[in-house]
Parts: sequence; structure tokens; C-alpha cells
Amino acid sequence: MRRRFHRKKTLVKRTKWNFFLLSLFLLGIAIFLSFQIINKKVTPVLLAYAESKATKIATLLITQAVNDKVFNMMDVEDIVVTSKDEKGMIQEVDVNPISVNKLLNMITNYVQEYLEKVESGNIDSLGVSDTIFSNYDLHKLKQGIIYEIPSGVVFKNSLLSNLGPKIPVRIHLVGDVTSDIQTKVSNYGINNVFLEVIVYVEVSIQVLLPFTSKTVSASTNIPVVMKIIEGSVPNFYYPSLSNTTA
Repeated sequence: MRRRFHRKKTLVKRTKWNFFLLSLFLLGIAIFLSFQIINKKVTPVLLAYAESKATKIATLLITQAVNDKVFNMMDVEDIVVTSKDEKGMIQEVDVNPISVNKLLNMITNYVQEYLEKVESGNIDSLGVSDTIFSNYDLHKLKQGIIYEIPSGVVFKNSLLSNLGPKIPVRIHLVGDVTSDIQTKVSNYGINNVFLEVIVYVEVSIQVLLPFTSKTVSASTNIPVVMKIIEGSVPNFYYPSLSNTTA
């Protein structure tokens, strides 16, 4: 009788152990399949959302860096050099390469500085108005988090978009900050032309989520000179000038 009871008890233990191993195996499969579903269905949605937020704040910082630093530290009118004929009519328009190089160097350096400080959460040292971050959580920005995505956005439903835990989005400056000068000349009224000198800035940033990342580019055009020139369209000499800072 005791032998039968002992065998029965041993069989029960083996059954429980086998059941435990089977449950553990099924749990592993379930976790693996869940990660596959997240990777194929959920991650692209969250990454696209994070990318739009990251490029938006990067563009905002580029513009702010130029407005705060460049326009206050140099006379952008020195960029354009004009020559007139004996009648006082402008014949030629040129750019001052020294001023242009100085401008591009300042832009690339300050844009890099602004992005790195936001990346590290050191926004207090930027010395900019809080109004540029009015749509952002300053407490989170000081932690290096530019945005928190509600996980409910994966359902693509406005009623569910604010549900679920928040997923933090961070950015990391990678590659180069590139700036270039572009010009545009167009007719303006009668016997006048409108000259625009535009700074093009592009940065490469890495969008960081807890479980994935993606490198994207953010770029913007910022007018630095807008000038009406009397007379017909003059000759315009513009050397190709650009600046890249790693």
C-alpha cells in the first residue's frame, strides 16, 4: 500500500514538473510572438510618431539658434556687396565670402550647441525664452525627454490615442550639422528686383525609443537677407559656399 502511494506521489510530482516546463515553454513562445508583433505592427507606428516630434523640435532649435545668436552678433547686411554704375544703378551683386564663412561657422556651432544641450536636458543654459518650449513639458525636457508618446496611438483611433503608458522619446545628434547659403532673385514691381539670401541648415539626429532607434534628417530654410534692388536684374556672382561641422 505504501509503495502504491509513493509511486502515485512521484507521478504527481513528475506531472506537475512537466506541466511547469510546458507552461514555461509556452510562455517563452508567447513572449517571442509578442515581440514579433510589436516589431512588425507597433514599432513602425511609434517610430513614425516619434520621428515627427523629433524633427519638429530640431527645426525649432535650428531657427532659434540662428535668431538668438547669429542675428544679434553680426550684421547680415555685410553679406551682400553691390556695385553701381555712374548713374547710381546697381550693376552687380556679390557676396562677401569672409562674412558668409563667418555666418556659416556661427550657425553650425550654435545649432550643434543647442541640440546637444537639449539632448542632455541642460535647457536652462540655453538662455532662450520659455515660449519656444511652450508646447513641451519642461520637467521632461530637463531629463532629456523631448516627448512622451501615449501607447494608445498604435490603435490609430482618436478615442484611444491618449490611453496606455507613456513612451519617452529622446534625440541624439549624430553625423554633421551642415549649413549652406542659397540665393533667390525675382522681379518686384516695375524696374525692381527682390533679393533673398537664405541659410539652409540640415542636421542628422537619432530618434531614440526604449526598444528601437532611427536616424533622420531635419532641415529648414531661414531668410537672413531680404532686399529690394532698384533697376533691372543685375549680374549676380555667387560662389558655392557651405560649412559642415561634425
